[in-house]
Amino acid sequence: MGHESITPRSIADSHLEQVAAHDPMTSAWLGLNRGDDRQPDLSPDGFEAHAEVARRSLAALDAAPASDDPAERACARLLRERLTAELAMHDTGENFRQLRTVGAHVDQVRTIFTFMPTTTDEDWAAVAGRLRNLPGALDGYRATLTEGISRGLLAAPRQAAGVIGQLADWTGEAAGQHAGSGTGWFADFVAGGTDRLRPELDAAARQATAAVAEFRDWLRDSYLPATADTPDAVGRERYLRAARYNTGAELDLDEAYAWAWDEFHRTLAEMRCEAERVLPGSTLLEAMHHLDEHGHAVKGEEAIRDWLQQLMDEAITALDGTHFDLSGPIRKVESRIAPAGSSSGPYYQGPSLDFSRPGRTYLPTLGQDTFPTWQLVSIW
Repeated sequence: MGHESITPRSIADSHLEQVAAHDPMTSAWLGLNRGDDRQPDLSPDGFEAHAEVARRSLAALDAAPASDDPAERACARLLRERLTAELAMHDTGENFRQLRTVGAHVDQVRTIFTFMPTTTDEDWAAVAGRLRNLPGALDGYRATLTEGISRGLLAAPRQAAGVIGQLADWTGEAAGQHAGSGTGWFADFVAGGTDRLRPELDAAARQATAAVAEFRDWLRDSYLPATADTPDAVGRERYLRAARYNTGAELDLDEAYAWAWDEFHRTLAEMRCEAERVLPGSTLLEAMHHLDEHGHAVKGEEAIRDWLQQLMDEAITALDGTHFDLSGPIRKVESRIAPAGSSSGPYYQGPSLDFSRPGRTYLPTLGQDTFPTWQLVSIW
């Protein structure tokens, strides 16, 4: 590439290509490399290699000629912010103690399957290969967490305990689990696979489930005791880094907290007014309980999935051409029931780049069979 053709946009494109080549999670999310059966490299070397990609892109950005194009300047500013925020987290060892139930490294080894196409025998062969590669990914992450222990960088006990419970959901061993067949998330996932690959898929699912159980036992028996003296609170410095990483802004924490408390009290006052309308003389919790007991509800997982699908379809139809102009692929969003062991709150997964995988919303049922709808409209 000639020096005159190096622009922030071209550096950003190159960075994305390098990240997708290095990180199969990013590649799967974007819908690239359809036959890829790799799992993310969660070892210390894997995280360092990912950071090195960011460093190279940042160096290229520093060396690029200045541009008068406002779009290029904006691209440079945004890319620099993301790369420096990412490196700030890596260089201070956050990857060595990142253990949590939402948006976690450990969840990548399962979530990656939800991004994969499952139409052809070739697709399912890639699924089987990725299942067989799951034990190695967890071995790599155990090495990362073990290094964290040696450096004194550990997650809080509550975080570790939460992940241990989550992994029991994945294996189908959680007490009172209602979602799935009871044989584990991976066995349920491959149940829809092709007959030709049935023995291979079932064996790979059992291998993955056994690896998750082994990793869970290590967390319970070795990692959790090591976290005993780790406080829940992270401190101001770590909080600032995380806030920067998650918001892209250098927050004034005192100002942000003051604003948040003002918003809390304002919202609380509005909620009390609404509770009075629902059930005069009631508290907030009493009004919510009243709506749960006497408000509109939908019974059954498939029925609530259909209800949410209709809600989204109607919203898209009402908004398109009135408030937004929505092209064909964007109009398709799928409603799904979240698998056991995923987030305890509803969540959304964006589409692939080519929209062959549409955007999807997920509702965790948490063992429920009846779903009050009074709060689902605003959530969705």
